[in-house]
Order: sequence, then C-alpha cells, then structure tokens
Amino acid sequence: MDSESNVLEELKRVNERDSAVQAWVSRHSDEDIIKASDAYKDGPLSGWTLGVKDVINTYDLPTERGSPIYVGNQPTEDAACVALARDAGAVVTGKTVTTEFALFTPNVTRNPHDLNRTPGGSSSGSAAAVADGQVRSAFGTQTVGSVIRPAAFCGVVGFKPTRELLPMAGVATLSHAFDTVGWFTSDVADCATMFRALSTANASHESFQGRVGRYLSHQWIAAAPETANVVDRSCSALMNAGIEVVDVELQPHLEVVFDAANTILHYEIFRVFAWERTHHLDLISDLVQRMFVRAAAIELDEYLSAQATLRSAREAHDQFMTTNGFDALLTPSAPGEAPTIETTGDSVFNRVWTSLGVPTIHLPVTSGPSGLPLGIQLVGQHWSDQRLLAAAGLAESSFGHYP
Repeated sequence: MDSESNVLEELKRVNERDSAVQAWVSRHSDEDIIKASDAYKDGPLSGWTLGVKDVINTYDLPTERGSPIYVGNQPTEDAACVALARDAGAVVTGKTVTTEFALFTPNVTRNPHDLNRTPGGSSSGSAAAVADGQVRSAFGTQTVGSVIRPAAFCGVVGFKPTRELLPMAGVATLSHAFDTVGWFTSDVADCATMFRALSTANASHESFQGRVGRYLSHQWIAAAPETANVVDRSCSALMNAGIEVVDVELQPHLEVVFDAANTILHYEIFRVFAWERTHHLDLISDLVQRMFVRAAAIELDEYLSAQATLRSAREAHDQFMTTNGFDALLTPSAPGEAPTIETTGDSVFNRVWTSLGVPTIHLPVTSGPSGLPLGIQLVGQHWSDQRLLAAAGLAESSFGHYP
C-alpha cells in the first residue's frame, strides 16, 4: 500500500472511531492532511502521519495541556521535536489528548481494545491513536511512565530515549529533572526509523552482545500473575532465539531510586506550577491540588539529597550494565492489563528507569486473561539507545509481532 493509500485509510479510521476512542483534542481537516501528505518532503518520515501530544507546541494547532486554563492557547512555533519530524517528511494529523498537565487525572480517551478500560496516561491519546490505526506514529512525553505505560495498555511499541538526547524546547515543563520526549509506533522498525530521523543517527555501530538481564525489580510485588507469565514467556522466547538471558539479583543502587525520584518530582511540580496555583487554583483538579499540598512540605535539603542519590544511582547503573555486558534488562512495563477508565494505571515499574534517565522501550507480546495487551519493558544504559533498539528488534522477532 502506498503512502497516499495509508493516509486515506488512517483518516477513514479516525472518522469511524474518533467518537468512541476520543484520542484527539484538535485535528486538521481531512482535506488539509491529504494536501500536506501529497506535498510531503522527501525524507525518512515521508508519508507518515503524526499525532502530537497536547503538551507539545505546534504553530498551527492550539496546545491546551489538558487544562481549562490553557483552552485556545496558540503557540507561534513548533516544538523542536515536531519541527524535526516535519522536516523529515511527517504530516501532523492533530493534537492528541493528554491528562491534565501530563499528570495522573484521567481524561476522555478510551482504550481502543476495550472502551471501558484506560489507555494509560499521560500520553493517552497518542498511544490510543496509534493502537487504533488512526495515525502511523505519535509523540508523547514521559516524566514517570507516560509513554511506556500507555504503550503497554494499548499494545503498541513505546520508546523513551536517553534523557536530554532530544531537545525539550517547546514542550510544557512538568519536571525539569525527568521530562523526556518519546513516541509510539506499531513496531520496532518504525520506532528505529523515528529515532534515526530525529537524531540523524546512521546505522548502529554499537557492539551487540546478545545478553539480556532478567530483572524483576524491588517493586515486583505489584506484578499480577499474568505479568509474571509474560516475563517468563518472553525470556523463554529470547533464549530460544539464541540470546543469553541472565537472572539478575535486586540491585542495592536501585532500591533507593523510587523514593528519591518521588521527592524530586513533587518538589519541582510545586514550583513549575507556581503561576497556575496562584491564579487558577479553582481550575485545577482535586488530584493535582492534593499533590501540591504534599509537595509544599518538601524542603530544599531533601531535594538536594534526593538529587545526590540519583547521581550515584545513575553512575552505578552504567557501571553495572557495562560490567555485565548487558544489552538490556527485561522487566515489567505495567502491573497487568489496563485497569478501568477511572484511573490511568500505576507507573510503579517505570519510575526508577525514567529517573535514571536511561532509554526504555515497551514491546507488546500477547493478550492477558481479559483479552487486553500484555508486554515487557527493555531498559538500556545512558546513550546506548541504538543498542537497545537493536535488542528490541531481535526480541520482537522472537516474540512474534503482536496483532
């Protein structure tokens, strides 16, 4: 199928399903999208449609951040990631639904596999739109688990690169310590193409060892039985494909990261939203207001101590990965299948890795007991994104492509 046919099929899907899935805040007209795709630039993303999470600026559509405070807010420029994608040939379909300020309050988007289930958050619309075939790719952001968790619940590939590898210019800040642009695609090949397009990377020359660590994490108690099963199944598939899988003991340098990251996140959120708290507190959800109350009690010394903890953990993680020759760690993406629509789910298996700033990728593997997607997360080390993507490609081949 050629690019024009793909675009027409995707637009047909949007028009058929938008009222049910509700992935979009605003969109260009079909006519404008078709016209733009006909005139697309020759580049690695030529003919691709792109959803843009509604905390990421676009010069031609509002950026409303999932909040009534910013209704109708129209930037005059694209965020750097959007400009890079357009320059590579992508056509922006529209802005995808985010939770309020990219935090935890559920918004209107539904999981395309079951409309009574959450698509996850905060990149709700981006994951759902890709999963439902409404768009080929979509940008999200991750501060805790806002790419990996929606990818897990919606059954698509979700990738968060090394923190600071891509610019955050034009992206609304949530936590300056952790915010990272990521994206969703239907498979690893498209994910890797997006990485090369945005980073101008050539084919990877990084050494690939064929060695993966199975890491259940200090948070393993949160894993549902189906998650334990999919981790076992994935490891068996990797071993059958000739990849060495090593059971890894719980690492002391990771035990303290979860709480340190929570301290940093709350301290920064309270300050990032100083204006909104002061001028529009009545337009902020109860959930976020409760976060502000907890965050107000965190003092500078606690914040600095938490930052010191993370610096040590980041150094220890890189040393651990290098010493063991791991291409990736295999670990859960989410506790289980997508929960009901009243929540965006638990980011318990994402916070540590996001806080370290390392690249992570979710791969869909199978369906759970309710017929909803299940998969695993692969975690790399700083600046080894291409090595992680190579490992993900081999893993995907061994699992078989999720339908």
